Amino acid sequence: MPEAGTGRHSVAVPRPAWYPACTSRQLRNRKPIAVELMGEALVAFRDGAGRASVLVDRCPHRNAPLSAGRVHHGALECGYHGWRFDADGGCVAIPGLLGGTSERKAVGTHATRELDGIVWFWSEVDDEPQGDPFRLPDLGNGARQVVLTHDIDATMHAAIENTLDVPHTAFVHRGLLRGAKPSELTARRRQVPGGVEVEYLGEPFGLGFVRAKGGRSLEHHDRFILPCVAQVEYRAGDWLHIVNSVLHLPMGATRTRAWFVLRATSARLPNRLVEAVIRLQGPRVARQDVRILARQSATIARFGGEQFSSTDLDLFGNAVWRLLRAGEQGLRGDDLPAIEPREVELRA
Repeated sequence: MPEAGTGRHSVAVPRPAWYPACTSRQLRNRKPIAVELMGEALVAFRDGAGRASVLVDRCPHRNAPLSAGRVHHGALECGYHGWRFDADGGCVAIPGLLGGTSERKAVGTHATRELDGIVWFWSEVDDEPQGDPFRLPDLGNGARQVVLTHDIDATMHAAIENTLDVPHTAFVHRGLLRGAKPSELTARRRQVPGGVEVEYLGEPFGLGFVRAKGGRSLEHHDRFILPCVAQVEYRAGDWLHIVNSVLHLPMGATRTRAWFVLRATSARLPNRLVEAVIRLQGPRVARQDVRILARQSATIARFGGEQFSSTDLDLFGNAVWRLLRAGEQGLRGDDLPAIEPREVELRA
């Protein structure tokens, strides 16, 4: 992470890489969706064949935003003069022009994949993608899913660290995520393919008002996976298995859109009850994080730059930053920097 007094926020965005554009549900109707990647204007839409596509959000005719148009006859129609474009960016119709059009590949395209209810796009225009987007975990039949979407006034790095930062939960989320009585935990950090993981040992099981008898403890793992995924996983035997995969889209230096995709299942409790608890508490927790991150960003701006003072409790901040910077430089796989293992005793 940068030294104090840089006069700006630290920003690191791995490219080229896969990023989320929207959920599949958002493209169910005929309205296109504006998408932004570090200030670059894009548009997502679904064509007549049901194919999701992401294009550059500028009509080549008179520079109107295509996201302000509509999907008409299976093509993206500009709201200014009605030029229509297919999922490959080709112009397929110019209203009023006799004899049709020979225009092809008129709008830049981003490779698109639709997986697990998420529409992903490759960050570079008219480029051949590498690998596949992140896959959400499959918790089996009967698992319930809740998706929350929030725009956050913070860098992607800050948003990712916040999701994975255990010490803040006793203060920002007091009474929601952890009880009033702190527990002694052991945290073990290790490197995983494409990221870093911390396992927490000795954490008691509890989800809102849902409690297991007999002092059952949680299996708790937090992970960061390049380029933009923060994941929190809890498992308490057959009482509960919940995974919160937070997918981040860096819209600008200090603007990040996050999709909190919570999947949960239980063999002991009605899955409807587990889902109800998540729907009750999830939005409250997310709003608290959004508020504290906005305040953090405002303070950084007020003081003219970032300043960090880390301890052994800060298991993710520097590790995530190093991986983001490496991803920004195009490093992948075995070329990523080594994240040193660490074991820490803490109270949370």
